Amino acid sequence: MSASHDQHSDSNELSTAQLITVFLIFSFLLIWLGDTFTATVGIIGEILIFIFAYNEKHKLID
Repeated sequence: MSASHDQHSDSNELSTAQLITVFLIFSFLLIWLGDTFTATVGIIGEILIFIFAYNEKHKLID
């Protein structure tokens, strides 16, 4: 039973294309609904979150 749980948790991650799509959607919403400061800070925050998620998936930096 634990083996199927491990397989299920591995398939629960987003692909790189899905991460980029989510990033672009949130960036568009920040630009469209926010002012310049909110969009800039939000996109910088988004970039940091994307970097950590991508690194967690590919283990590029230990």
